[in-house]
Amino acid sequence: MSVFLWILLILAALAALYLFFIAPSRDRPDASMLSGWLYAHRGLHDGNQSVPENSLAAFALAAEAGYGIELDVQLTRDGFLVVHHDASLKRVCGVDRNIRDLTYQELCAIPLPDGSRVPLFSEVLTLVNGRAPLIVEVKHYGGAAKNAAAALEQLKTYSGPYCVESFDPTAMRYFKKHAPQVIRGQLATGGKWAHGELNLASYVALRSLLVNCVSRPHFVAYSVPTDHTASMWLMKHVFKPLLAGWTIRSQAVLDHSRAEGYDYPIFELFTPER
Repeated sequence: MSVFLWILLILAALAALYLFFIAPSRDRPDASMLSGWLYAHRGLHDGNQSVPENSLAAFALAAEAGYGIELDVQLTRDGFLVVHHDASLKRVCGVDRNIRDLTYQELCAIPLPDGSRVPLFSEVLTLVNGRAPLIVEVKHYGGAAKNAAAALEQLKTYSGPYCVESFDPTAMRYFKKHAPQVIRGQLATGGKWAHGELNLASYVALRSLLVNCVSRPHFVAYSVPTDHTASMWLMKHVFKPLLAGWTIRSQAVLDHSRAEGYDYPIFELFTPER
C-alpha cells in the first residue's frame, strides 16, 4: 500500500473520529412546544437596577410579556435548589460569598438589589406554571451531577414545557442516563479563552464541541456572536441539530440568529421585534 493511501486512510479515520465526538444525539424527541418563542435571559430584567436577573419579578415580567425564560440552578450548602447564575453573590448582591457555602437561611439574609431574595427553583416553577417554556441551565458549582439530580427531582412533577442545558457535559450525561426523554442541550462558545473561567483543555473541548460525546445533546446552545467556528459549521451541516443561541443583545444579532437557523434565541437587555 502506498504512503499516499495510508495518509488518506489515516485522515479518513481521524475525520470519522472527530464526527463521532461532535455528534449530537441520534434521538430526535418532539420539541415543538419549545419552538417559536424568544427566551428572556435570566428573565426580563433591566441589568439589576430595579428588576434583578434571575428574580421572581424578572420571571413574572417575562411570562406576562409572552417570552420563554432561561434561568440557572444550583444548590445551597444544605441542599436547597436555588436560581442564580454566578457561584458568588458579589456581582449581583455585593456580598462575596459562594452560594454552595451558604445554608438557605443564610442566603435569605442577603437580598437582591430590589430587596427580594434569591428564589427557590420550586417557587419559579409555581410562578410560571406552564405559561412559558423554560430553558433550565444546570450549573456545575458544588457538583454538576448533584445539581442535575436536584433539578430532575423537581421537574418530575412539573407539567409545563421545559428543556435543560449545561456547560458541564456530566450534568447532561446525568439526564441522558436517568431521564432520556427530557430534552437536553450542550452549552458551548466560540469566544476567546478567558483565563480563570475554564482551563485551556476544557475551553478547547467546549469550543470544538468535543464534549458532545459525553452529553449526546438533543440541541447545542452556542454563543451567536462567536459561532463562526469550523466545528459549528460542520455540525450544523452534517447533523442539522436543534440550536439555541445566546446571549443576543441587539436586533441585528437576533436577525442573524434566525438566518442561521437558531431555534431558541435567548435575548437580554433590549426589546426584540416580534
